[in-house]
Amino acid sequence: MKSELAEELLDALMAWDRNAFQEKVRQLEALATYKFDEYGNFLPGVKFFESLAAWLHQFDQAERATALEFVLERLVFISNAEVTHLIELVYPDHIDAVLRARVAEQTGISKFEVSRLVGSDEFLALRRRSLILGASDGAQLGRLRRSSSALSHEQFLQTSEPAVDVVTRMRDDLVTALEKKGLEAPPTFAHVFFVDDFAGSGETMLRRGKEGFKGKLVKLQEALGALEEAGLIAGDCVVTVILYVATQQACEHLEELLDESELSVAEIRVAQTLPSSIRVVDSDAAFAALSERYYDEALTDEIKGRVPLGYSECALPVVLAHNTPNNSVSLLWGDTTAEPESLSRRALFPRYERHHKERV
Repeated sequence: MKSELAEELLDALMAWDRNAFQEKVRQLEALATYKFDEYGNFLPGVKFFESLAAWLHQFDQAERATALEFVLERLVFISNAEVTHLIELVYPDHIDAVLRARVAEQTGISKFEVSRLVGSDEFLALRRRSLILGASDGAQLGRLRRSSSALSHEQFLQTSEPAVDVVTRMRDDLVTALEKKGLEAPPTFAHVFFVDDFAGSGETMLRRGKEGFKGKLVKLQEALGALEEAGLIAGDCVVTVILYVATQQACEHLEELLDESELSVAEIRVAQTLPSSIRVVDSDAAFAALSERYYDEALTDEIKGRVPLGYSECALPVVLAHNTPNNSVSLLWGDTTAEPESLSRRALFPRYERHHKERV
């Protein structure tokens, strides 16, 4: 479907007068060009206008204005450019800052003497003895590596469960680097930065299970224990979690559970925090009601549960350029048009599901 035809269909669906049509279409065209068309999970030949027209068609006439108002006023679309900007802030605002604070505490050098800190052998050694792990593909370690020129490529590893044999090879590179730089320091990794792109509820990172805690941080802790036994990381190794984007709910959840657990995570740092005020149940009760009314039970499964307001009822209006979090309201991402015995709901920004009953 061509965008012109989609605009005509929108006009028919919304029953706009001429002035309203021109104003709304102008706004939507700007949003589509600037952000929405770059969404990565549209079908071939489909862009935002086509998806919007099909999405609005499933609502009753009186409800379409509510749905469109949500898109224009409440939707938070985080573009590739914005994620790239956040990634570029990670080294100077987080990794470098964390390492400077640790060296200042160890050496007694004032944290305000930045030049002295970053020029010290202690800082240079600790920086090279740092390991950056990607918790998921969303961590985009390639971009982070290229924007962190002070770090070596041999310090980055895309996994939440680093294996002994892989880290052994990385340690060999560490030994060579310390010798070349003339730095006297133990040939072990002393700081781990665990990086991910998004946390909506925080439960993927850490949650309560029937027999203790579960999540990526638990798996990381187990892997680090094996690395310590192999002599690859220091006994006083510090773990810092860095999230590009996280909700206030996720931050509070992680802080609470970390206090209860025995995990050796020193700090959670977030490049961009999303306040609780953006939750649809607080900011747009009418659209929250639509999410309940048009929920398709075909989306319910044993992993997510029932999710009209998103996983863990986060009720987010958030779309990431590469995928829509399942913490967002299901009307945004829950497409059941290919599901048998479903209501054939169309999603505005269809989600790629990592866990799917057909993908085992």
